Amino acid sequence: MPIYWLTGIHTWLTNEVFLPVTIAISGPRMKILWIPHTAWHISQRAHIFCRALADRHEVHVTDWVADFASPRDYLSRRYGRNFFYRRFTDGAITVHGIPRFSPALFSPILRHLNARIFSSYVQKIMDGYHIDGVVSTYVVSPPRARRLVFDLFDENGAGWQRRFPAYADEINQVEQAYLQVSDAVVAASSVLVDKARANGCQKPIYLIPNGIDLARYEGSGGQTLRDRLSVKGFLVGSIANHDQKEEVMKILRAAKILSQNDITFLIAGRGTAMAWAKKQAAHQGLINLKFLGYISPGDLPEAALALDVGLCPYQQTAMDHARSPMRLLVYSAAGIPVVCTDLEEVRRMAFPNVILVKDDINAFVEGIRYALQLPKGRPPQIAGYDGRTLAKMYESVLLD
Repeated sequence: MPIYWLTGIHTWLTNEVFLPVTIAISGPRMKILWIPHTAWHISQRAHIFCRALADRHEVHVTDWVADFASPRDYLSRRYGRNFFYRRFTDGAITVHGIPRFSPALFSPILRHLNARIFSSYVQKIMDGYHIDGVVSTYVVSPPRARRLVFDLFDENGAGWQRRFPAYADEINQVEQAYLQVSDAVVAASSVLVDKARANGCQKPIYLIPNGIDLARYEGSGGQTLRDRLSVKGFLVGSIANHDQKEEVMKILRAAKILSQNDITFLIAGRGTAMAWAKKQAAHQGLINLKFLGYISPGDLPEAALALDVGLCPYQQTAMDHARSPMRLLVYSAAGIPVVCTDLEEVRRMAFPNVILVKDDINAFVEGIRYALQLPKGRPPQIAGYDGRTLAKMYESVLLD
């Protein structure tokens, strides 16, 4: 098998008519629909590819909201809007909000209902906009598209297996269907390429990892943030979506162990573990640990450049071993040393600025101490992860 290294129930919800949006572009043109795995406002792999593709093509993406945290959310205007189709633009990209019942994780009936609604709207979008190519993920069953590309961006079934095994089984079934019927499969890591092959995929498989806009990380920066945080010595931190308490706990414990050193720790971003981490830090009196909320894509380079060491405190799970780790790419583009849990895909990447450590706190702390002695500088391998170049590779897959 060739592997191409190219680093009817919903009708009452809405009467919205799908009208094509004219986008002025030059060069070869396709009408592309990308179906991401999560809400469009959340930082993700699809952003850099879709924004680059939108320079030359008409790009559409789907969006859905499932961020309900308390019973009061059910009485909010925001929740009411979730029942209706929504359309807006993000630059040159047309975003289609899909109606959805949430939360649905605890109810197979709601999950199946949402899947039917999602599939129906995807078909409407494809028909209404005369879509030429679809890039899809496990969130919807394979649509009947002129050209269908399956984006295998993570080890998704394994990621959900411990928390919601029934949902994990559904994900695995959908992914297996894509591996059989798609015109091509794009895997975000070489470990995921191996998975697709092991699962009997007979379609062309392209390795296209997560990408990053390297030009935005050139030069110096970060002093404004360091001043804001009152950093006097070293700044060590993690900029990510923090949803795993086990990962955040490593940073808390490292901050406590190194509290007598001239090191400030930073946890920046959003995630379900953030509120818990703040309470723990206050309870433990960790005055050397700072928190920042969501960092927009525009501010991400400044935040990364402010760090002396970037942290990737992953766990050694099947999902983590298969990652194309976005935060590691951000740190490396900023030219800083990285301390990362020893993962199979990261090992294969072989970045010289990355210190691989065992999944325990002592190794993590020793990795930080060692990384603080290393000089800053971009690893040459990061050039293979330039987003614009990878977007062209994705374009060639869609045009094939």
